[in-house]
Amino acid sequence: MKRICVYLPFLFFILSSFSQTPAKYWIQFTDKNKSEYSVDRPNEFLSPRTVEKRKRFNIPVTVEDLPVNKNYIQEVLSLDSTMVLFTCSKWLNGITVYAEEEEILDKIKKLPFVAFAERTILLKEKEIPCDERFYYNSIDNNLNVIGIDTNTIFSYGKSTNQIRINNIHWLHRLGYSGQGIHMMIMDGGFHNVDSIRHFEILRKENRLLGARNFVEPCVDPMRKHSHGTYVLSCIASEVPNELIGSAPNVFVYLAQTEDSRSENKIEEDNWVAGIEWADSLGCDVLNSSLGYTKFDDPNQPRTAADLNGKVSRASQAATIAAKKGIIVCNSAGNAGNDKWKYIGCPADAEDILAVGGINVKGERAEFSSYGPTADSRIKPDACAVGRATYVANPFGKTLAADGTSFSSPLLAGMVSCLWQAFPEKTTYEIINAIRQSGHQATKPDSSLGYGITDFFKAYNLLLQAPPTYDASGNPMFEIQLNTFVYNNSPIIIKINSKVQTKCTLQLKLRNGESTEVKEYKIPKGKKVIKIKELPSLGTMDYGFVDLYLKGEIVNCHYVIGMEKEKKKKELQE
Repeated sequence: MKRICVYLPFLFFILSSFSQTPAKYWIQFTDKNKSEYSVDRPNEFLSPRTVEKRKRFNIPVTVEDLPVNKNYIQEVLSLDSTMVLFTCSKWLNGITVYAEEEEILDKIKKLPFVAFAERTILLKEKEIPCDERFYYNSIDNNLNVIGIDTNTIFSYGKSTNQIRINNIHWLHRLGYSGQGIHMMIMDGGFHNVDSIRHFEILRKENRLLGARNFVEPCVDPMRKHSHGTYVLSCIASEVPNELIGSAPNVFVYLAQTEDSRSENKIEEDNWVAGIEWADSLGCDVLNSSLGYTKFDDPNQPRTAADLNGKVSRASQAATIAAKKGIIVCNSAGNAGNDKWKYIGCPADAEDILAVGGINVKGERAEFSSYGPTADSRIKPDACAVGRATYVANPFGKTLAADGTSFSSPLLAGMVSCLWQAFPEKTTYEIINAIRQSGHQATKPDSSLGYGITDFFKAYNLLLQAPPTYDASGNPMFEIQLNTFVYNNSPIIIKINSKVQTKCTLQLKLRNGESTEVKEYKIPKGKKVIKIKELPSLGTMDYGFVDLYLKGEIVNCHYVIGMEKEKKKKELQE
């Protein structure tokens, strides 16, 4: 899908002319034998934030995390004087190199420690060395921060509908807008992110942590190509009464991995390098508004049968990232009307969120790519607005644009808010809550997947204690209630109990007002409780109610939101 700073010394290169057969190659090694590093000393090759995150979620440091064998790299580079190291992948145990000799691939394949090698791009010109330059803002931030302001009200302006359709504004009101969450955005360039008004607050608060170019290492990724600028605005823009992103208080890193000049496998390897950089920095969430379905080189074919999460190196890395504690959001693609029709890679990866596109009415955007994966997994996983999405361009204008390139970052920002609210939850718990909160979670399909995520519903799902099960593995209690109240309509609580018990119930407003504590007998079977008299709701446009339901086994906590008016069209499961 063609939709798409620290200064450290690093040997890379820029374009020149008069090439013979310049090209780049992927080389995968057989092992990591005789490594100078050890999984028992992770501080030697992982950042403090990454190490802490691994400990926090009980994620083991494995051989997979060890750097590539330096001796193997040196032997490869010694094959040809023009050869230069481009990127390394710890997870896939491989490297990308540049070389000019025509026969170099045969020489590489003959090395005893090489498992696989292929050309990833044939270049039109030579590349000559330079020192890599990238921006980095060195600030020590906490791993996660719980929201304190419980009455955050943003003036969303043009972005109102694309925010409200997923009910993320309720998490904003609760004080969760991405604080403490570190996100990586991988894209095709971020022109003028360092200057336009939409990111002024992001810059003033030093939340723009770093930017790196994996395509042209010596080129500032904020000086050319703008797709990433549009994408970032969906997340981190903060212009009151005009454009508010879905996570306006998140911390961000920018990685240019997409080369807009061509479509070749090298971009997937750039993608791998980018996501491993995210892991090394301890990032929590990653957005990729990129996808690969076919390449310019006819010797690099890709078919729908390859969409199993295991063929593409980018998809492999995305699956590994989930295991390392990163939630990856990837655009489903814009091929819904094309001959290809299906999602791309790495949207096919396991345990990530492939994001489809809808309009503000909740209808599928006709261009949004279809699932499922080749191995019959449901895709997309979730949906957000991708038709007429309000974004910022690199010249400071707010305008509407189309593409799942924008539905994905909207959702990635929402994921950041949700994870901020529940920092103890794992990637899998967060992803499961998002899937189960879709408007068609009970009947997912290949068009919208699990549907349009209700993040307020997801919040309430994660808020509950783990259910109690009987000897047969069935839940002892099933509790349902409406999480929104409109025009003083009652709160309806439905309880299906396997045993006879009692519970007490009390409603509390954020302002301290509350109802009387009431006790209810819960029979074996179904019980419906209606709460008609709610404190102060007649004079409140918005409010929050804490509901406590306690008994011998029942122990639940919900947050109820009050809306002045019911939306014209409600999404029904």
